[in-house]
Amino acid sequence: MRPAFLFLLLSVTTLRVQVAHYTVKLTPDLDHHLLRGEETIEFDHDPGNVEWQKQPGLEISSMSSADGEATLADEVVNVRLRSSGKHQLHFEYTAAPHRGIKWFADQAGFDTAFYCEAWMVCDNAPAQRATLTLEIVLPASSGLRAVGPGRLKKEWRDKEGEHFVFEQSEPVQTYLFSFGVAKLNRSVNGKFVLYALDTGAHRVAFAKTADAYAFLRSKAGVDLADSQYTQAFMPQPIQQEAAGLALLPADYLSDLEQGQVVDMTHELAHQWWGVLVGIHSWSDFWLNEGMADFMTYAYLEQRKGKAAYDQEIVATKERMDRLRAQGQDRPLHWEGWKDAHGALGRIPYVKGALFVDRLRTELGEEKFWRGISLYTSRNAGRLVDSQDFERAMEEASGRDLKALFDQAVYH
Repeated sequence: MRPAFLFLLLSVTTLRVQVAHYTVKLTPDLDHHLLRGEETIEFDHDPGNVEWQKQPGLEISSMSSADGEATLADEVVNVRLRSSGKHQLHFEYTAAPHRGIKWFADQAGFDTAFYCEAWMVCDNAPAQRATLTLEIVLPASSGLRAVGPGRLKKEWRDKEGEHFVFEQSEPVQTYLFSFGVAKLNRSVNGKFVLYALDTGAHRVAFAKTADAYAFLRSKAGVDLADSQYTQAFMPQPIQQEAAGLALLPADYLSDLEQGQVVDMTHELAHQWWGVLVGIHSWSDFWLNEGMADFMTYAYLEQRKGKAAYDQEIVATKERMDRLRAQGQDRPLHWEGWKDAHGALGRIPYVKGALFVDRLRTELGEEKFWRGISLYTSRNAGRLVDSQDFERAMEEASGRDLKALFDQAVYH
């Protein structure tokens, strides 16, 4: 049976919650691998309790609310509000190394991925979206620079150090607030921005990115909310989509120069399927990852032909067979994934991509791509679940797909 009651509950909950704005200032201690943070959360809420999350490595030294009582219990900050309307929470804290923060050796920087609660107090549920102003202050003598979500609004130097301020003005889920610090050079070409130590391959990377962007934009049927897209090629391995940003390993830059575009395209695809169109809950993580994998295969098909696409599908089927043999198979919509850590297994990627490919075969080219465009453009700036995807594909194809989705998505 489909969890229709869950869809209704999530829709109502989302309507009640107002978008929060986070203002965060981070001052890294490069010697001790520590982040010193100051944070303000601004939000609308009725009287009652509201909760925010943090990881154990984040130690709060000060917290206050002008119109409520804030208490700390384990990994939850609970605030009991006395009135309706706009509220503010203020925190001062330190964040030690933990899941979501990776420090590089020899004071070469660090990056963050997925778990914003490692370096700020936040609501990390996918059903909640927020805007962000992030200021990072680095030692002037370090030679490091920061790259963050949204747009770089300003940078300056004073007695504190080098300041970098990033503004994410469109509401997104907080796991998309990832950022990095390293020795990086910045290049700009129209709507595309690249950060990397080596600037020699920037011209090729710009061209490859622009080509993939044009393909994905044509299939999505809608442009991104932010016309600027940034890629940062970091000195340590990372593959992380963020709002208007992808954090990638430095060797991917040379891969692009040699025509290897799979990983770059996957992260770029997330700007539509993951950022522009978000998910209500981790139960439908496949709508992010399965779609990004499939769209990468479709782009390879355009560049290299049908054989390249078929080769990827065959390899993906083999990966799915191995997952089944290991007892890891799960429904695509699976409520057992309660948090990001649980959802980050291979099933949403592998099984998700295979199901989208199956839809393509079932519906045919014209109806399938019409459905992808309808699903993406209709839900731009919204949070979705599997039923939203089904409805769009049914409308575009003129077919009842209930039996197919029941079998492939929910069982």
